[in-house]
Amino acid sequence: MPYFTLDTSSLRHWLTEHADLASRLGGNPEDWMIREVSDGNLNTVFIVAGPDGQLCCKQALPHVRVAPEWPMPLQRALYEARYMRATADAVRPAAPELYFYDEEMFLLVMECLTPHEVLRSALIRDDAQPGFSASIGQYVARSVHATSWISRPFEVGSKLLEEFSGNTALTRITVDLILTDPFRPCSRNPEAEAALLSDVTALQDNKPLHRAVGVLQDRFLTARQALLHGDLHTGSIMLHRDDVRVIDGEFATMGPIGFDCGLYLGNLALHACAAPHKQDFIRTEIIAFWSSFTNEFRALLKTGGGDVWALSDETQREELLENFLTSILQDTAGFCGLEMIRRTIGFAQVADYTLCPTPENRTQARRKALQTGQRLILDASTVQNLSDVLALLTLV
Repeated sequence: MPYFTLDTSSLRHWLTEHADLASRLGGNPEDWMIREVSDGNLNTVFIVAGPDGQLCCKQALPHVRVAPEWPMPLQRALYEARYMRATADAVRPAAPELYFYDEEMFLLVMECLTPHEVLRSALIRDDAQPGFSASIGQYVARSVHATSWISRPFEVGSKLLEEFSGNTALTRITVDLILTDPFRPCSRNPEAEAALLSDVTALQDNKPLHRAVGVLQDRFLTARQALLHGDLHTGSIMLHRDDVRVIDGEFATMGPIGFDCGLYLGNLALHACAAPHKQDFIRTEIIAFWSSFTNEFRALLKTGGGDVWALSDETQREELLENFLTSILQDTAGFCGLEMIRRTIGFAQVADYTLCPTPENRTQARRKALQTGQRLILDASTVQNLSDVLALLTLV
């Protein structure tokens, strides 16, 4: 079947031709309720409900959903399916189960997460139960352990490099929108509010900052430590009470472990900028994330399995691991700073700033995010522990 963009009617017909999926819904096709719930920038998403169950159907579009003039390769859906399959056993149940991937329609059919909601929305409404970040820390530790050179034979990493090296269009978005565009005049950047023009100009003229960003660009493109989610933020996480799930892995690529960590913490820090009264809450979540990540990672890496550190004894391995965690934290700090700046003055900004009660408060929050982001980028290499990161975030 040649590709075409599905709507509720054609999706219903498509599902009738896949008996295993139809059986999950139950009843007759005319009984199924199908509604589009597309919310992100790139794809269309449908929830299908039948008498016996529900499905989530996500189809790639040949363009950015919110910017039809911006073409986008359909193959990105393939990389999301590969990411889900590569990490499923390690992270279960912290991700939805993939039931089926249609290679011609670039359509993923997966577990429906209801009554889950997007973490960012829950945070904005003060409806996120404390402690969710511990689940995310565990998720990151388990997913990278399943795909890293330290814990797996090099053949595993080589296979992953082959499978994900073609995801260049989505990686190009990361390189442009996070690692480059905010630091230069660029048509993709939204026009800055007048009160921030001088701040943006100073940032885009800051040569020491640009050199530090160059180090992070090099890390992202050359430090192929493990398979990354690639877009781990509060908009790609869903939760219901204490059930936390990670979604939207289409940016998956091999890269530095601190990238996923930094993007997640950057979005938490942005929320604290927008809602200063929640700084203690966010500080606790950041601590929970890093504690959970490092504890899980240490436990998983106590024994070998990879060709890296294969000659280390128990004492040496412990020292190597602690040094490795410090380097991950340094990367985390730098990428956290990049994400804070990108989400403030670059493409795809965050809704958290709607929490600011006045335009003046919003300007103040955005300025703090820009200042904090720059501080993190410039001082990332000096970080030795989480307290150093919290100090750079002014969350001590």
